[in-house]
Amino acid sequence: MEYVKVLLPSIVVGLIFWYVLRAIIRSDSIERKQMDKYYAQLAESEGASTARPGSHNDQVDQAEGGSHGTHDEGRSH
Repeated sequence: MEYVKVLLPSIVVGLIFWYVLRAIIRSDSIERKQMDKYYAQLAESEGASTARPGSHNDQVDQAEGGSHGTHDEGRSH
């Protein structure tokens, strides 16, 4: 029984850590889905001439050395 008393705090902290990371990852996933919906609606309302950040046009601008500061470099598309 003393092994349970010794290991229980570590197990509880590990479960809390797992739960928090799971919530962060799920919220990021949900946010990405919502942003994709938003950009799709924006493209429909404004027409195909407006490209979303991170699209092919934005990547071409970066390859040519031009950046307008709108591309989130920490995010993979």
